[in-house]
Formats: sequence, C-alpha cells, structure tokens
Amino acid sequence: MKTVKIVVGANFGDEGKGLMTDYFAKEAKDKNQSCLVICHNGGSQKGHTVVSPSGLRHVFHHFGSGAVCGADTYLSARFIVNPITYNKELAELKSKNIEPQIFVHDQALITTPFDMMLNQIAEEYRGKSKHGSCGVGIFETKVRNEEYRIESTISGFSNLSRQQLGSILNRIVSEYFPVRLKQLGVDTVPDKWNKILEYKECIIENFIDDFLKMKKSISSAGDSILDLYDYVIFEGAQGLLLDQNNLEYAPHLTPSSTGIKNPMDIIAKRNADVEVCYVTRTYMTRHGAGRFDTECAKKEINSQITDLTNIPNSYQDTIRYGTLDLVDLKERIENDSKGFPVKKSLAVTHCNEYGINEEMLRKLFCGYKIYRSDGMTHNDVKWKLPIFNSLAED
Repeated sequence: MKTVKIVVGANFGDEGKGLMTDYFAKEAKDKNQSCLVICHNGGSQKGHTVVSPSGLRHVFHHFGSGAVCGADTYLSARFIVNPITYNKELAELKSKNIEPQIFVHDQALITTPFDMMLNQIAEEYRGKSKHGSCGVGIFETKVRNEEYRIESTISGFSNLSRQQLGSILNRIVSEYFPVRLKQLGVDTVPDKWNKILEYKECIIENFIDDFLKMKKSISSAGDSILDLYDYVIFEGAQGLLLDQNNLEYAPHLTPSSTGIKNPMDIIAKRNADVEVCYVTRTYMTRHGAGRFDTECAKKEINSQITDLTNIPNSYQDTIRYGTLDLVDLKERIENDSKGFPVKKSLAVTHCNEYGINEEMLRKLFCGYKIYRSDGMTHNDVKWKLPIFNSLAED
C-alpha cells in the first residue's frame, strides 16, 4: 500500500509546512523509497523554508520542500507556474547542488509579468485598504484565465510559436490590461508603472525567453505520476484560515483550496495509507492584512523571535503575532477533514519559542499522532503515538 502524507497549514500559513515536508521526505529516504512531493494549490507566493542539519537553507516556491532529501516534484493542474521566479529558484537550487526532477501538469496556469503588475498596481492603489497580497499575480492569473478566457496554460503556451506567444502577450497588455485596471477601480496608473510599460516589447521578449528556458527543464505529467512512487507527500500552501471558501475572512483570502480537498481529488480511489498532518506553531502569525482575532504584540509571545523568511515588505508589511486557540484549531481541522477516511496528526512547531497548554492539547487531540519541533531541521522533529481517551483523562 502506498504511503501518502498530506501536509496542511492549520492557520494563516507560516506554520512549518516546509519543515514537515522535509521531515517526511527524509523518512522516505531512510526507507530507500522513491518520493514525490505534489504541490497542489497556490503558486510562487509559497515560501516554505527548509534548513538541513548541515546548515543549508532554502525557501521553496516552485519546488517541493522534500528536494533537499532527494524527492521529485509534481506541480498539479491547480498550481500556478511563474517562469520568471521558477528560473530564478532553479538557479539557486543548482548553486546548492540540488537538481530535482520536476513534472508539471499540462493544464497548470502560467502567470505573466502583466498579471504581476496588475496585482501590484491594484495593491498600491488600495493604500490602507490593501488585501495583503504577495504581489506575484496569483489571483490576477486566475481572473484572466477563468473570467476573461485569455488562457495561459503549460500545454497552450508549449504549442505556440514565439510569434504567437508574442501576439497573446501583446493582447494581454494592450487590450486586457486597461480593462482589468478599470474593473479594479484604478483610475490613474502611477508614473513609475507607465514608464515600465513603455518597455512592454522588451518585457514580452524576456518573458518568452523565460518560458522557453523553463520548458526545457520540466517534464509533462498527469496525476497518474504518483503511481510511480512509493511515498507521496502533498505539500499545501497557505493555511486553512486563508481558504477561498472561508468567506468570513474575505477579501483577505487566497484564491485556492488550502485543505485536503485537492489532494483527495488526486488520490481518488487509489489504495493508499493516508495521513493528514495539520501544522501549527505554538502561537499564530499572519503576514498581510485582514482579520486576526487573537492578535497581540510580539513581545507577548516572545520578543526574541527572528523570522528570516517573512521579512517586512510593501505589500504584506510586517508579520503579525497572536495566541493560538486550541478549541478553534480543533474545530477547523475537523471541518476540513470531515467525510474523508484519513488518519489525522498534528505537528506543533516553534516549541522553543512559546509554550502550549499541554493538558488541553492532550484532551482535544486524543487519537492524533503528535509531532513536535523545537528547531529548524528535520532532526528536531519528534513524535509520539496517539493518545486515546483513557489516557487523555489522566
């Protein structure tokens, strides 16, 4: 029976999904099993940090976080590919002697530079009412493809000549771009963006180069690719509270399903031993604008916390901190997993930075396998067998 791990962020993201993906990939490596990491939602806004015991550090965007341990990567049809950031990351990985095999679904969407520009212009125009986007054009890519039907998929672009690609990109910037800006409520485009758009032909040519370069390094595949591997890890992006259907938190959401829906659709009726690992810090964080019910000052958690990945930026500002409500955590995990025949586990990270109510944790999560981490590497992850009711009442 195939081993399947589904790694899900239980909060607003930044919980430690990269760490747990790396941990499971190491488990597969130790068992000498072939391993595939499937990225099934979001896109290059994902920022999952992996630190090896030897000190190698990488923030994963397009590639599965199991790559350091030799796992291959599959970007599913629901993952949005950005050739610009893809090539940059691949070069970074190669400089660290990591060269993962990467497979991409033919129907995966492609972000263009103009989707990124629309995203950034709109966020700047919103000012204090900004949505907290990462600025890499994820939502704009979906809108253009799904609502305006100006499609950009891996298979669609791969079947076009350079001249045809140029024509589509020219149509996007000349016809679609101003229409979309108006829909976004942007009346006046700042001068700096107008100056950049003066070089649109150069931008288009460079982007085509990026796409063609990326194309050489990827292999086409469908969901059946997972049948070729012993150990499969679904690496989710963002967290349950940012799911596109969590409308109580709109509009500060991500345009994808962040829980187990996508992985279970891909697994379908395959015979697999499925464990869903929900990941949380001992406290909560949120990078970007929006509702945060348990928000507090950083000093109330730990003033000494240093986050090298979530650095301040003009779109998401500074990372925010809050306390973790274990009752709410259990409720959203149960809601996400309801109706799916899976084993559930909980990974609690950053245990060295802030405490957790151990008694409540044991009672609420009896029956769960519990992983804990008090460091940055897979060697820092420890686990305990599930605690059942008779023990939970001790």
